[in-house]
Amino acid sequence: MHLKTLSIIVGKLTLIAGKILKRGSSLPGMLSLAVNPHILNKLTYPKIKLFVTGSSGKGSTAKLIAKTLKDNGYSVCFNDMGSNLKRGVVTTCIKNCNLRGKIKKDILVLEVDERYVKEMYKAIKPNYLIVTNLTKDQPPRQYNIDIILKEIETNIPKETKIITTMDEPYLRNFELDLPNKNIYFSVDKNKYSYKKQIFENLNTYYCPKCGKRLTYDYYNFETLGKYSCLECDLKWNKPEIIGTELSLEEGTIKIGEQVLSIGGDMLFNAYNTLASYTFLKELDIEEENIIKSINTHNHNKNIEFVKKDKLYKALNCKAENATTYNACVFKVYLDPDLKDVIIGWKEISRRYDHYDISWLYDVEFELLNNDTLNKVYAVGIDKENIKKRLLLANIPEEKIITANTLDEIKEDIIKSKSQKVYGILNFDYMDPFTNTFKEDKE
Repeated sequence: MHLKTLSIIVGKLTLIAGKILKRGSSLPGMLSLAVNPHILNKLTYPKIKLFVTGSSGKGSTAKLIAKTLKDNGYSVCFNDMGSNLKRGVVTTCIKNCNLRGKIKKDILVLEVDERYVKEMYKAIKPNYLIVTNLTKDQPPRQYNIDIILKEIETNIPKETKIITTMDEPYLRNFELDLPNKNIYFSVDKNKYSYKKQIFENLNTYYCPKCGKRLTYDYYNFETLGKYSCLECDLKWNKPEIIGTELSLEEGTIKIGEQVLSIGGDMLFNAYNTLASYTFLKELDIEEENIIKSINTHNHNKNIEFVKKDKLYKALNCKAENATTYNACVFKVYLDPDLKDVIIGWKEISRRYDHYDISWLYDVEFELLNNDTLNKVYAVGIDKENIKKRLLLANIPEEKIITANTLDEIKEDIIKSKSQKVYGILNFDYMDPFTNTFKEDKE
């Protein structure tokens, strides 16, 4: 039996066993690779192939695209089992191919880890690559964004079209470094935009072409905005797709005269949705059909409920990523009402052994230090480290409460004079937040 066929059979049998045992994993891909390490090179792929990568947002972006494609009659091979490393990609491909190795789908949509995408190019040559963003993420593993940029650029086929936002000057490096065609989208100036930079801890604001500091007409968030360089010709140019009249309260943005749901109430929801829309438009799907499908998809991972006239809102926030935290801090900053804020986690990551909290010092906690802050609660294993960072942000010590668990602060929160409670929380505190504050325990 040929190694390719044996590899596919082993993978498919493992998939069947996993289904019986109700366990989804990357084990089928791992075993297929053990039989034939080059199995991805041996498969036959659909004509249209999309990779989605970036520091954050790649999963929800890929999922929205796959869902919209299916709604519009396309069959899709998509790694919805969650693994974006090589073994996870192999599992997806084995699941969708026949014994001859042909993936009998119209389109391949793969969420791919930014450090491994260069390996995927060797076997699968994508027509399109979406880069959602590049930010400081998991510093011990990712080091810095220059390294990640080079990882994504390495081995990329010349025919691959790159979809990114025009609003982030750092992403213009793809245009400067590579011959590939770049397709851009943008979130227009909106009621949340600001003229003076309020994020100073994290990003540099320098021209990727000449290295001089950029000037901005306005900022949408961190380095996102309308920029220009006074020393060279690099500047924000009008992109193919522009979203206007952003409303985070309504969770919408407009494309021309059409209202598009962004599936959440955070700024990055708008950028991820526009990335999806930009790719789908490339396929010549009718705009009306794209919008109709997107508007039925809600990928909001936040939790919100009202209990005894107090609004509770948990913002799902990826630890080890200061930009994700800044997005949540910015959300709280925009709210003019008196509020309590909870910050914490039980663990940093379930995926990597390293333990690092240096990213805390890149988060702009200074934005919380105003008259709308009642108290801020530092909860969990790093409560003291969080407190130290909050003190560095000049938040008065009497406003900072430390606790080991959410249960310890429950009564204080309930009796608080604040109108709202925001949790800026890692994934491991999302369900406990609901269980603690929403459910009445016997």
